Amino acid sequence: MNVDCIRIGAIRLCLALMLGLLVVPGYVVAPVLFAKAGSISLAGSLAGSVFHLANMGFLFLAAAVSVFWLRMQKSGISAGKLRWSLLLLVILFIAGNEFGVSPVIADLKMQIGSMDQLASDDPQRKLFGIWHGVSALLHLFSSLATVVLVGLGASRRCSSSTVKESCPS
Repeated sequence: MNVDCIRIGAIRLCLALMLGLLVVPGYVVAPVLFAKAGSISLAGSLAGSVFHLANMGFLFLAAAVSVFWLRMQKSGISAGKLRWSLLLLVILFIAGNEFGVSPVIADLKMQIGSMDQLASDDPQRKLFGIWHGVSALLHLFSSLATVVLVGLGASRRCSSSTVKESCPS
């Protein structure tokens, strides 16, 4: 087993973890919190904390994938433009959500106070809903792009017979 095999395995693991950091908080944890917490404000606060940790973990893993891909280029193994483009797109979606949309949502939460006591037709609640929808769409697009990245695999040469013979699955 050579160093490129280890890098390919590390990339596969990072991509799988990245997908997990999107799917589990967004499509498992958050719905359970809102169903069981008893308070919309409490569930939202907990979900926001989980999303923050997941987003930061995602960005660190994306940086690791980038480093692995750059190191593999020296060996003649390329990730290809599609993989790089998808990774950059997902990084932009996650960073935009974390550093652009989430602060706006947090500011609205501070202004609103308890969401549980706010009327459903209140303009601030509607504005919060719009920003929450933007966040949810960015999360969905990130999840779908990451699914494609996982499906494409670690690099273009991963499917060639040379890599398959030298790197055990």
